[in-house]
Amino acid sequence: MVPRSPEALTAPLALPESWADRLILAYVAGILVLWSPGLNLGLLTPRLALFLIGLGPGLVVLGSLVRRRDVGASWLGAFVVWALVATVLSPSPRLALLGTYGSDVGWIYLAGYASAWALGRRLGADGTRLLPAVLLGGLGVNVLFAILQAVFEPTGALEMVDGRVFGLMSNTLFLAGSLAGALALIGYLAGASARRGLAITGLAVPFTAAINLTGSRAALAGGVVLALVAAVVGRRTRPAEVSDLVRTVLLVAAAVAVGFCASIPLQNDASGASRIGDVSSSSGYGSRLTMWEAGLAATGERPIAGWGPGRFREATSTRVTQEFAAAETPDRLFYDAHNVAVEQLVTTGVIGLVLFGGFVVAVFRRARGPLVWFAGGVALTWLLNPTSVCTAPVVLLALGAAWTQQPARTAAPSARRVAAARGVGAGLALAGAVVGGTLIWTDVLIERGSVDADVAVLEDAARLRPGDPVLQGLVADALFKRALDSRTDAARRAAVAAADETVRLEPSRSTWWLRRGTARGAFGPGTQDERVQAARADYERALELNPWSLSALVALRDVAMYEEDRAAFDRWSERICRISDCSPP
Repeated sequence: MVPRSPEALTAPLALPESWADRLILAYVAGILVLWSPGLNLGLLTPRLALFLIGLGPGLVVLGSLVRRRDVGASWLGAFVVWALVATVLSPSPRLALLGTYGSDVGWIYLAGYASAWALGRRLGADGTRLLPAVLLGGLGVNVLFAILQAVFEPTGALEMVDGRVFGLMSNTLFLAGSLAGALALIGYLAGASARRGLAITGLAVPFTAAINLTGSRAALAGGVVLALVAAVVGRRTRPAEVSDLVRTVLLVAAAVAVGFCASIPLQNDASGASRIGDVSSSSGYGSRLTMWEAGLAATGERPIAGWGPGRFREATSTRVTQEFAAAETPDRLFYDAHNVAVEQLVTTGVIGLVLFGGFVVAVFRRARGPLVWFAGGVALTWLLNPTSVCTAPVVLLALGAAWTQQPARTAAPSARRVAAARGVGAGLALAGAVVGGTLIWTDVLIERGSVDADVAVLEDAARLRPGDPVLQGLVADALFKRALDSRTDAARRAAVAAADETVRLEPSRSTWWLRRGTARGAFGPGTQDERVQAARADYERALELNPWSLSALVALRDVAMYEEDRAAFDRWSERICRISDCSPP
């Protein structure tokens, strides 16, 4: 490891000679911009594939650092191991380990984030010096796409979501968090660089415009403040008069103001500025507070090991309140706590949170320079927004690269040990490439099969990732449509059996019980009354798992209508009207 000084980071840029550095920088760039319009999840799946390639080599580096008694690696390694223990002890070990299709939560992702930090520690001086430019370049591509989205309002994969732009990220909040860190990085470099300060300051114009168009209030306000503070800190790294310091801050403030004003013609009611005063609407802070309270209550049931990585929804769905259901879209549940501390407390328990906190303290005691400002800017938004493979690997890698020199407590590894570690890392990278390629092919099949509910194609996709309830759910939906069309006994039995299997794979998710209830009500065995009773049992179970599920309430009201139970019909109707507009048109 080498010192990360501001002077080194603002020196002339050149491609690193080390192939390891080049690969790590390519990894960062890929995480920021990879996209494929031919996939079902084209904004996420390519990143996941690249993420899996870097997972193994990073863990090898992390293990080497732990062996040398590195303080940051020791805390992080202990957290990853404990998270694995929490995975094994969770109510859903398989899902806590690997997550489900279309998600990036689970132990495998926590391990990948840890490996990204280790890769940052592996980055040499040349790579570290070039990393800020790679970050700003990759995010600059996202800014360009975000502004184009606001100007042209495209359809398809890049269509805006509720009037909010997302660039090439899979979610508008991920772009917003990344840009908050970018503004902090721009502010620091504008102050620290004597030669390129003015040009770097100019980058704040499009970045501020884009961050407003994402609609994230926290990222907009936090990014602007961090940019100004970072400019002061960066300027103080080199000799300067007070007047120079003031001039630097004013230039950054002016660039931010210009960017904000430039976004006004493109903004709408969903922009960050328009939503700053709104604390109760959908996706607002009120919903977050409700979920944090639910998470703390769930921790009381499993305080030591938690519910398992990525299982926040399982832990909190039964605690959904009427206010949350009314504020959010129907049947929407938080898969993540929207607060990194609460997320770790609920999913890995008190011990996991302590180990995670120890790593955070160790990092911010030893990390220095502009990369810390970038990582800190993104990480601060994690107190209100989810983490993701679109942001977390880049943040952790930047923190690793910002780590200052630390004397080794053990002797340097021998050449034989280094060669063996490189061989293991290369082998794991190859294995990750195979798994990532399989994931991409799975996504290709889903894209093909979803067009016309092709059961055979979707079953092929599900076989590539056995035990995944989301993929099984897609198969069950396709079989249900086939049963509707064919009306054969075999098709009906297959639809019910597929719905049964989905529930078996993830019995804690209300969605699957709702779908099974629909399948059993339509195609189950027995008389029509018996089918309705079977469906009602599934709907009631769905309501237990999500007490204010609009879909479950509507289904139970329909059952009451069929059974001519007026009291039950009125009861379900009254509950529906508490969370949905029941006024006559």
